[in-house]
Amino acid sequence: MVSLWNYNRHGMQKMNKILKEAVISVLLFCTVFYATLQVDWLRVLHLTPTIVGDKLSEWTWEMMSSNIKEVEDDEVRLPIDTLMREMCVANGIDTASINIVVSKTSEVNAFATVGKHLVVYTGLIKKMDNEAQLCAVIGHEVAHLQLGHIQSGIRRQALISVIMILVSGNGSGQLSEIIGDMISNSITRTKENDADAQSARYLHAMHLNPLEMANALEKLDSYGVFSFLSDHDDSKKRADRIRNMNFSDNGPYRQVLSPGTWERLQRSCK
Repeated sequence: MVSLWNYNRHGMQKMNKILKEAVISVLLFCTVFYATLQVDWLRVLHLTPTIVGDKLSEWTWEMMSSNIKEVEDDEVRLPIDTLMREMCVANGIDTASINIVVSKTSEVNAFATVGKHLVVYTGLIKKMDNEAQLCAVIGHEVAHLQLGHIQSGIRRQALISVIMILVSGNGSGQLSEIIGDMISNSITRTKENDADAQSARYLHAMHLNPLEMANALEKLDSYGVFSFLSDHDDSKKRADRIRNMNFSDNGPYRQVLSPGTWERLQRSCK
C-alpha cells in the first residue's frame, strides 16, 4: 500500500514538472514574440515599408498560389489577357503591374490579393452575360488594387499571421484563408462604392457600356456573392449609384472580343 502511494506521488510530481515546463515554454515564447513585435525592424535593418511589404506580398502569394488550380488553356487565358490589356491601356495602367490568373473553380467570384495579383474564377466567366460585365467585375478588383485598398492596413496583421503559421507548422491553405479574411474585413462600404465607380469609369474609357457595372452587381447578387457581406450596401443600392453617374457620350460601344472568341471562352470554362 505504501509503495503504491509513493508511486502515485512520484507520478504526480513528474506530471507537475512537465506542466511547469510547458507553462514556462509558452510564457517564454509569448514574451519573445511580443518583444519581437516591439522592435522597429525597419529602422534596425534600414529597410523601407515598401520593401518589406513587397517581399511579404511575394512570399504570401507564393504560398497562396499553390492552392490555385490555374487554367492554362489558351482558349481561356488569351481572351482574359486581352481584356486585361485593353483595360490597362485605355486607363493608363501599367500592364505589367497586375498579374491576373484564372482559377478552375465553379464558384462565381473574383478577388484581388496582396502583391497586385488578381484571381478570376471560371465560374464567374461562365455566368456573365457579356464581356462588358466580366470586365466590370475585373475592373472592380483592379480598382481595389489601384486605389490601395488591398495593401493598406493588412501588412502588420499578415506578418503576425505568417509568424504564427510558421511556429504552428500549418500550411498555405490556412494562410490563404487568413489573408482572404483580412482583405475582406479591410474592404469597407466606402471602398466598395469607390471600386464600383472606378470600374464603371474603366469601362467608359474602354468604350464599353459603363452601366454593365450595375448589371454585373445585380447578376452577382443573384448568385449569392454578396450574401456574406452584411456590413456592405446591398447590390441594388450599389447598382443605383452606378446608374446615377454621369458619363459623357464617347461614341458607340464596341466589342473587344469577337463573338466566336467570347463563346469559346465561356464554353471552355464549363
